[in-house]
Amino acid sequence: MKVTVTARHARFGATIKAAARAKAEHLEHFFDHLTKLEVILDSENHRRFTCEIIAHAVRGHVLVCHAADEAVGVALDTAVHRMERQLTKFKERLIGRHHGAREGRRGAEHVERSSAGDIWW
Repeated sequence: MKVTVTARHARFGATIKAAARAKAEHLEHFFDHLTKLEVILDSENHRRFTCEIIAHAVRGHVLVCHAADEAVGVALDTAVHRMERQLTKFKERLIGRHHGAREGRRGAEHVERSSAGDIWW
């Protein structure tokens, strides 16, 4: 997985960039099939900081989250938390599609057999 950290409209220290990279790499724990992560740190008038995380997953899926706060660390933590939740929901949706389809087919066959048995007796 490729991780890029970009700073806009301000210069962020190496410690903040390293923390952003480490937190972004940890997101792979929630969804294994990420191909690329982009973390964009921005400053608005040197009072408010924004953090945007863009996750590129397999088959062209793109997940985006934003967070803004007066402290860059808080904005980063909020964005990471939001991305964790999005990745968890995305993974649950992908797993649910496959398992739900199998259960639906089996359930329909079971109903047909039981209703046919009732008519026959």
